Amino acid sequence: MAASDETLEALNEIQRQEKPGDVGLGEWIWGALQGDFNPERSTGQIGFDMVVSLIPIVDTLCDIRDLWANIRQYRKEPGNKVALFFMATTVVGFIPEAGTVVKSALRLVWVYLKPLIKHADDITNVSKLVAATNRACDAALPKLTEYLQHNRVAKWATKDKLPDMYQFVAKTIREVSDKISSTKLSSLLDEKIGDLKALLQKIRPIVPSTIREQVDDALKFLDAKRRVIGGAIQEFTQPVKTVLKVFAKKLDDQAWRVEIHRTNRGWIAPMSESGSAKLINAKPPKWAKKRSGPMGFPSLDSTDPKIQALVKGNPNHPQLQDWMIETFSKKGGGMRADVIKGPAKLYRIVDPSNEAGGIFWVTEAEFKAIKNRDEWRSKFAVKPEWNQNGWYVEYEVKSGEALSVWRGPAASQELKGTDYYLEGGGEQIVFFPGNRDDMVQAMPRVDRETGEFVEINGNIDRNVEFTDVTGEMIPTKLRARIRDPRIKGPIETGWGATDYTPQEAKRILLTVPTSR
Repeated sequence: MAASDETLEALNEIQRQEKPGDVGLGEWIWGALQGDFNPERSTGQIGFDMVVSLIPIVDTLCDIRDLWANIRQYRKEPGNKVALFFMATTVVGFIPEAGTVVKSALRLVWVYLKPLIKHADDITNVSKLVAATNRACDAALPKLTEYLQHNRVAKWATKDKLPDMYQFVAKTIREVSDKISSTKLSSLLDEKIGDLKALLQKIRPIVPSTIREQVDDALKFLDAKRRVIGGAIQEFTQPVKTVLKVFAKKLDDQAWRVEIHRTNRGWIAPMSESGSAKLINAKPPKWAKKRSGPMGFPSLDSTDPKIQALVKGNPNHPQLQDWMIETFSKKGGGMRADVIKGPAKLYRIVDPSNEAGGIFWVTEAEFKAIKNRDEWRSKFAVKPEWNQNGWYVEYEVKSGEALSVWRGPAASQELKGTDYYLEGGGEQIVFFPGNRDDMVQAMPRVDRETGEFVEINGNIDRNVEFTDVTGEMIPTKLRARIRDPRIKGPIETGWGATDYTPQEAKRILLTVPTSR
């Protein structure tokens, strides 16, 4: 009887209403399975389920409800691969390591993904599946955030001392993905069908005869098709793993975005090269100069024998790659070797995606002479996609010390996709600080065409994905910690942390005339 009372309490939680007094428990459960446990639940209903499923027996009943809804759909259309795919996604939640909180997060994603998957090709075509998953995750994120902030979840997270729920869910989903195999999906489905059968057999003696016939029919179908269904869902193992990888990455990136915005107020996102070009073409900023001939400070030629001899003749100075040499201009004296003697201070402008321990610096006199962002960007030819600025760091050369550097005027930089350029001419200092910064080790990015992890030069790409103010997706590294003890900061410049707010960007782009 206690078990029946517990089941009734769980069902009342799910249904959000008391069982009518004139309906027996068995009939109540059967009716819930047939109607109220609707596979087309709204996000509001799912949000409620996510919370009440924290109650253990409710979680079990939610599993059985979801499974039965998918089996009923399969029974109507046994050849429908979309129905089988979503049955496979339901089975993922049965993996014990997932836990109730993560299972609830997955339920929400399936709700948003379902309307986007119309045909088998939407599953088998990896690029389509990845695109749909990204859209579903983006749509689900606000509701998921609301759920993770619910007092029941917060109490559970505090008890288990979980510092970041996004990262906990992301990590667990990745671990679940690694555990999935075709055999695992089939065995989990078989186990849950066993639970469903047990529930049906339990209510069979206490339902009216008309309902008992339907229960018997359901049990007969489950016995006949149990193995068939288990074999049919196996082909969706890889698509399910792809969805889980994308979802885990989305959540992990969200955790890093929240953290970086919390610690770097005012910074929005990095700028993409294409997004920057759109804005410059629509409304040229003060720091962009119209190109009508050669640029003001032409770049050094790294293959010039004189430059090669200069670098070779100063072996104790930083060894420069060709691209570093070409950031100097041949105008205004060109690049030269120098030694800065302490006490002295050097400065570097950064945003959260830049290493404080990078190679480009300016002297204290140059830094203090900069009046604003426009002057800095123009004078030192720093493209928006390289650095949104907002902060600076200070490098100290102590008394009695000497620092070997290269110095000279910054070369002009072409702004690709536009007829504009950054003039340059300000004196830059190039040297290599002793310690590189620690960078955020986010989850691997997922290739939007193949569903595999992105590799760059043989290394897994762990950049965090942002959307810039123009709506362009841009992956970027994020600074986690400055390790060089000589570097102080970051400290706010007072110039603001971005070239454009989303509102400004939208307003500028709306002024672009449409072609006819």
